[in-house]
Amino acid sequence: MTSSVLSTLARTMRESGVPHALLDCAELSPIAVNLAFDRMLREHRVENGLRLLHDYANVVAALKACAAQGSHHDIDLANTALRLEVRPVQDDASKVLAVQCVITTAALHAPSHSSGLDASFRRALEQLPLNAWMCSPEGEIFWINETSNLFSHAEKVIVDPTNSHWIGKIHPDDLSEGNRKVATAMAGGPIIPFRYRVKDTEGRYHWHVSHYGPVHDGQGDILHWVGTGTNIQPLIDEQQVLSAQVNELQARLQYDKNLLWEANSMLAKTQKMELVSNLAAGVAHDLNNLLFIMGLNADLLYKNLQDAHLRESANNVRANIKKAARLASQLMGFSGRKPQSVRAVDPRELLDELRDLLIKAVGAEVTFSIHLDDEVDAVMVDKMYLENSLINLAINARDAVKGNGSIKLAVCNQRLTREGRESDYVVFRMHDDGEGIPDDIQKRIFEPFFTTKATNKGTGLGLPMVKMFVESSGGMVDVQSMVGVGTTMSLYLPKSTQTVVNVIDRAEAPRIFANQSLLIIDDDIGVRNALANTLLDVGFKSITTAFNSEYAMQFLQGGLQVDLIISDIKMPGRMSISLFMEQLKLMAVQTPVIFVTGYSEDVLIEQGLVDGKYPVLFKPFTLNELLAKIQEIVAATEKLTTEKLTPLA
Repeated sequence: MTSSVLSTLARTMRESGVPHALLDCAELSPIAVNLAFDRMLREHRVENGLRLLHDYANVVAALKACAAQGSHHDIDLANTALRLEVRPVQDDASKVLAVQCVITTAALHAPSHSSGLDASFRRALEQLPLNAWMCSPEGEIFWINETSNLFSHAEKVIVDPTNSHWIGKIHPDDLSEGNRKVATAMAGGPIIPFRYRVKDTEGRYHWHVSHYGPVHDGQGDILHWVGTGTNIQPLIDEQQVLSAQVNELQARLQYDKNLLWEANSMLAKTQKMELVSNLAAGVAHDLNNLLFIMGLNADLLYKNLQDAHLRESANNVRANIKKAARLASQLMGFSGRKPQSVRAVDPRELLDELRDLLIKAVGAEVTFSIHLDDEVDAVMVDKMYLENSLINLAINARDAVKGNGSIKLAVCNQRLTREGRESDYVVFRMHDDGEGIPDDIQKRIFEPFFTTKATNKGTGLGLPMVKMFVESSGGMVDVQSMVGVGTTMSLYLPKSTQTVVNVIDRAEAPRIFANQSLLIIDDDIGVRNALANTLLDVGFKSITTAFNSEYAMQFLQGGLQVDLIISDIKMPGRMSISLFMEQLKLMAVQTPVIFVTGYSEDVLIEQGLVDGKYPVLFKPFTLNELLAKIQEIVAATEKLTTEKLTPLA
């Protein structure tokens, strides 16, 4: 019967041509209401008449009251000339079966001031640059404003019962988070704004930020939810531009920081090298003096001892003093000085002396061999520096093979073209079959203080010292290495143009310097005493010593006459050695002078001794070397005197 009543009523209304709708009381959902009223309004050629918030609220309230209480309601639809009439359809027992809705023009009224404001407000709301929407407490969207269509479809969307339209337009990565926050808020949780991306009609996504909240009726119950989505894409674009600029500035800042760090690191290394240089130079000077004193006394003991066993012990002391002298030479290398005593060195003789020390340096478990070509030229170098460099390379090779492998030192002549000019070199190649050096490490092996060895196992100064020595000698260093195969370090040293001169051992039968007098000038009392005692032992009749040049000049000005002056170069006092020599010239004193020093050759230049006419011995030198130099000077002086006294033919 209920179905029959509703069918009859529906047929009657259709036949009357009046726009109407019959809504089942159990189906008064926002979507059903929207669909029904949209159809009726379209029949009156009124589109979107129910898209405004308070229109919908009034209609839904009237429908619910009619369904629950059977009451009648007439509603003037704002901004239209239409009236909505809501009537209950009841059975004989006054039970409401459905709600009948009819839209007529009978309620046409002159617009009031209030309705004008409402119309203006509605037009403004439709054109706001926002995505405005409403949904039921169950989450069904039943209204969107006109502007929202810019981010949906080209055609207007009034009703979207399945929400598929919005789901298709929101970025898939943003749906879950947005739904979670809205659902949490509808369940009584906090209302938290969220960001999401919406696709426009051209398929481009735009970032939006959503704010939303509930709308309550007079009793505090939630009628629906309303929200907005503000397009923040221009802000995002600007943010990206600013972010790119910030990243660029940060990259520049990091680059500048790296440059600053590198500069500070280089400065620290430079300061460290300067400190080491000054420290090494000072230590080397003092060490040379001590070794010199010990060497002279050891030579004197060796000369005068008769017991063969004691002579052997004294000779061992002399040999170890020579080894210690290598340490002083190495310290001088750290200080960045030039080679101390450059002369022609025979590689074959050098390696004969150095072989045992190299074998001990690499260790008993390492197979070590030395190969020299039949024809190997002499090199013009400081002998001790070359010895130190070869020992350094041997120790590095030992570490590369980890104490169990093979190392070979080969020496040969080779002609190279450097800077467009051919030159002859003698090459010392130290090859090991160790683990090799990776490319990134190979680029840094000559950096001062760089080392891959464990703490307290290396200073990072060995290879830089080798490179400094070779280059200051006019040569170059070449490194060939392959990981897992081995490494070859090659020292290219210039071929000597001078003949190798060996110091003859005169300790057994020194010349007796009878009737010779000597003046020794040195600020180190140990050096003065050692020289005096040694030279008195070989026959000098009288020896005078002075603390510095000023004291020595007082002796000479007081009438002291000597056959030879042995003087240090750098001493305390107001009179430099160059001023001392000038004063000797003014006094017409032609006494030969031998300079001795624990410093390096650059001190000669610093003290103004640049003409090279005065012989120089660098400490620690041996008694044999000193006697040879004295004999050379005395012989030259005697020859000059003889030439002056011989009458011309």
